[in-house]
Amino acid sequence: MNAGDDKALMVEEYKCVCDFMRQVARLRFFQLALLLGTTGGIVGALSSQAVRLSPAHAQLLKGGAVGVSLALAVMEFRSSTHWQHLRDRGNELASALRFRPFTTSSRWSPWTTSGAGFYLHALVAALWGASLWIVPRA
Repeated sequence: MNAGDDKALMVEEYKCVCDFMRQVARLRFFQLALLLGTTGGIVGALSSQAVRLSPAHAQLLKGGAVGVSLALAVMEFRSSTHWQHLRDRGNELASALRFRPFTTSSRWSPWTTSGAGFYLHALVAALWGASLWIVPRA
């Protein structure tokens, strides 16, 4: 292999990394939509007359909401981790190819997509967890 072949392989890998980054970003967007849709559906179910008459059903729905929101929070964290690994590899390739690198920031900053998404998922899970302590009266 010569230098031209190596560069062509790195360019191809860079394109693949960019494609995967877009896919992971799209997946995270769908997970956010799923979180909001699930939350809205459960809030709607909790406000129905049938559920308001049965505290056990309300608690069951809230417990399910905690489980779903925690699972989605874990998925968001893992997706964010995967995206950051892809970004780091993309930056390594960009440096070698003399391309402009992707910007890097702390995953914990609430001003980034990763931070805001994770904190939103954690907030929804915490609010559902707190709602378990509110027992409706029949």
